[in-house]
Amino acid sequence: MNLVAVAIISRQNSQGQDEFLLVSSKRDFGEFTGCYYPPGGHIEDAEDEAGGLKRELIEELGVEIEVGEKIAETAGDVADQITSWWKCKILSGEFRPQDNEIANAGFFTREQMRNLKLWPATKKFFEL
Repeated sequence: MNLVAVAIISRQNSQGQDEFLLVSSKRDFGEFTGCYYPPGGHIEDAEDEAGGLKRELIEELGVEIEVGEKIAETAGDVADQITSWWKCKILSGEFRPQDNEIANAGFFTREQMRNLKLWPATKKFFEL
């Protein structure tokens, strides 16, 4: 079973609306290519979820995070995958998505997410 951990990072915009950090990958994911999802990635065998999530955010976005509470654990969109959803906040670092891996990154309101191509699990998570 593959374990993926993702960071739910939010902030309020100037209108007081919650915005959530989402990324899209340059990798070919078949039908999911170009979909937006919270940043994160696969947890390696020697890692715990929090450590793996911290590593992924440094590698992908150049930011150090504080991993808070686990919000949910769901079946992934890919066979034999479990996704853990963690509430996180950015502590430091210069936000710079890795050009070789991330196609786009930004903060989006729930309304804006309705117009994005989201991974199915991401869409379900935010609908709940």
